[in-house]
Amino acid sequence: MCAQSLIGSIGPVVVFVGGFIGIKLAPDEKFATLPIAFMIVGTALFMLPVVKILASVGRKRGFQLAILWGIANTLFSAYAIYIQSFWLFCLSVLLYGGLIASAQQFRFAAMESVDEQHSGLAVSVLLIAGLFAAFLGPEIAFVGKDWFSTEYVGSFIGLTVLFSLSLIFIQFFNAPAAVKTVGRYQGRALSEIIKQPIFVVAILSGTVGFSVMSFIMTATPISMHVHHHFDLAETKWVIQSHIIAMYLPSFFTGILIRKFGHKNVLFAGLLAFLVCLTIGFIGQQYVHYWLALVLLGIGWNFLFVTATALLPMSYKPEEKFKIQGFNDLIMFSCQAIASLSAGWIIQQFGWTTMLSLCLPLLLITLFVIIWWQRSLKIQEG
Repeated sequence: MCAQSLIGSIGPVVVFVGGFIGIKLAPDEKFATLPIAFMIVGTALFMLPVVKILASVGRKRGFQLAILWGIANTLFSAYAIYIQSFWLFCLSVLLYGGLIASAQQFRFAAMESVDEQHSGLAVSVLLIAGLFAAFLGPEIAFVGKDWFSTEYVGSFIGLTVLFSLSLIFIQFFNAPAAVKTVGRYQGRALSEIIKQPIFVVAILSGTVGFSVMSFIMTATPISMHVHHHFDLAETKWVIQSHIIAMYLPSFFTGILIRKFGHKNVLFAGLLAFLVCLTIGFIGQQYVHYWLALVLLGIGWNFLFVTATALLPMSYKPEEKFKIQGFNDLIMFSCQAIASLSAGWIIQQFGWTTMLSLCLPLLLITLFVIIWWQRSLKIQEG
């Protein structure tokens, strides 16, 4: 949890200042959000290799290697900004994908350390780390902005310190004993597992949650600071509030799942997203941005935590690395597409069109959850 707090700071840093660095260095303003999108693209690209490495060398050693990779990359990012190279900076942000993909596996490590009935609570507790990251990331980016003669170099040097501290904390992690497989049996075929309604709901809820959240979040700093001229401090607080809202519900999401069931928490997440879009349609004053982004964070939390808790119900222990890797590959690939397109869409079509494009995804998710519930009733009958 402590390591996650420190490593998780990279996301808020890139989201907060990536677009501003992009505007300053990019050859065209429509590429301004490209660094943010590259971070998510990198996560998708590195997901399967990271999962394979973790399966080969073990979670603890794999986490250590990923953190060392991240420390080296913070220096590369600082250098790219120092020489004012937009494409080198994009490459450095892409390479953070190795560390982020590794950190995404923390939630599965947490779930495997507790009984199945407590898996949702374990994920919720781990995600509380995001609250610390929500403050650490933007603050280190804001404070470090002027540490050196070139703006934002210090923001990434500050990350070097945070990642180094996370390396100390991860030394205390002890992975649960690995499940031994008999002979060459490696579980069911992927094609068989993905046909299960519970798997479809888990992967779709997580994917839509991440995609809609990233799509709107990536474009918000540009819409606020560039298009509507809100100052940097106001924009920072909206992003910080959004990230806090992503993780603050983790104090009770696991409890809500146990009390009201997975289905109802998923419905609550979709409702939060719908209200977020409604507020965004109403206006683009500061209060509209702030409230919409807070609801966006809450909706993401409900969908992501519930989807993560559902996923282990679809696979056997010997299938875990295969399914966890496949789930995260799909989820972050779709999130990458959403982030890549956000900058172009906000520049070409505006805020309202962006929000409208999210509605079909929410409706599809709603229908799939209803289909899953009907399949359960048929099985019980």
